[in-house]
Amino acid sequence: MKRSIIVFLSILFVFTYNLSFVYGNVTHQEPKQDSLAHLWKTREIKINGKIGITDIATPATEIPQFLSLSGLPHPCNDSIPEDISTQVTLRNKSLSKDSLCSADLIWVLRPYLQWLQNIDPHLRAEPQPIHFSNVKKADNISVFDFLSLNINDTLIVERSINPLFRQGDRILRINNVPVSQYLQYCYDDRHIYPFTLLTNYHYAIITAFDYKIQLARNGNIMEINTPGLPWKEVYLKLNQQCEFQSRLFRDAKTGYFRIGEFYPNNNLMIKKLRTAIKQTQREGCTSFILDLRGNLGGNGHAFDRLLSIFINKPAISYLRGKRLKVSPWTLQDYDFLTADMLGSVIEVPSQYANKTVYLNQQLYIPGMQFYVLMDKDTSSIAASFCNIMQYNGAALLAGEPLRHNALKYGETVSARFGISGLYLTVSTVEFDEYSHAVDGVLMPDITIPYIAQDYLTGRDAMLDKLLEIIKHDIKN
Repeated sequence: MKRSIIVFLSILFVFTYNLSFVYGNVTHQEPKQDSLAHLWKTREIKINGKIGITDIATPATEIPQFLSLSGLPHPCNDSIPEDISTQVTLRNKSLSKDSLCSADLIWVLRPYLQWLQNIDPHLRAEPQPIHFSNVKKADNISVFDFLSLNINDTLIVERSINPLFRQGDRILRINNVPVSQYLQYCYDDRHIYPFTLLTNYHYAIITAFDYKIQLARNGNIMEINTPGLPWKEVYLKLNQQCEFQSRLFRDAKTGYFRIGEFYPNNNLMIKKLRTAIKQTQREGCTSFILDLRGNLGGNGHAFDRLLSIFINKPAISYLRGKRLKVSPWTLQDYDFLTADMLGSVIEVPSQYANKTVYLNQQLYIPGMQFYVLMDKDTSSIAASFCNIMQYNGAALLAGEPLRHNALKYGETVSARFGISGLYLTVSTVEFDEYSHAVDGVLMPDITIPYIAQDYLTGRDAMLDKLLEIIKHDIKN
């Protein structure tokens, strides 16, 4: 989630029935709560498996109501292109179903959801069980225990907490279903967690009692069976494998530190980072890589201290301006907003926007060439960090371009997407950062192209290529 630097505002609402119609091109004259609850009840679908959950069947005739931004608290009011609407209509007709479960709905709306993602990477629709008790049960359900790297629809094991799966394994099928089928129901993310892959595909996380994974390794096809582990445990252990990982590449005279996310309290991370940089300096290193690939953002706590390590200035300019869509979601967050502003997009007064970041020059570490590794999943506050570093000449960005408008929106809210089994996350604020971004895309100073083949050896191709570049620069 995007945030304001230094002061983080986390906004997450779970709405009750009487607010469920806010998303999509649906009237704001909501039915009474009892009639809406009755309608919801008539559309419930029971999905049975390891646990039982309740999904919602959406009538196929209601699909056009989803295709709009007009009812959203998002500052952008772009009209949906006709070809996107046509694609959704054709997909809807091709299913020949009177009503659609969450997975069907995701597949039908996929052209629209991808269009939304291009407007704002924060705009996401994901399936979620209707009843809160089901959500809690699903949190602890078992999934296979590796993280996938998605390169041009080729799924490769990126990290695993199960020794049966190795980095570089190419995943071919999951429970006899080709991975290409699963990917039709997912966003084009670079890093895909098992929970997302399975939930989006007809709640396979529920209906699969264990997992049969067909994979290719060193030219050999093999099958591995695993009962998996609870989702929360898988997520935690996968992140622990790389979080605050510090390495030393002596032949490149380079240190390395990885940040997987930013926290409500970043003090420990900042302390470990400064220690890692100082240690590499003592080892004779002249370069340092900060790895933010796959970092979806988080909290801007103590970002002034973090930036002080790299930028030797008393202060830097951060924002030119900040706008927001006045809605019931934002009305309570700023005391200058009034009900008669509802629906309008307004400029946020300077006192409510951190336009300047003041730095502590005592924290600055001189004498190092810094590099920041990024990929298209580097988002939100992590994307802003990359941008600030590049704009102030504090580091060279390496990797691949960020997503379109990765810097532009944030401070999200979430709620049910109409009367459906999907939850939609929406940005409420538009940022205008000082940036060298081109047409809304932040470009790396060092572009590192790669293909799936580069990762099948189990090596980290992007990191390897950056180290080769650094070593070449040292020799010359």
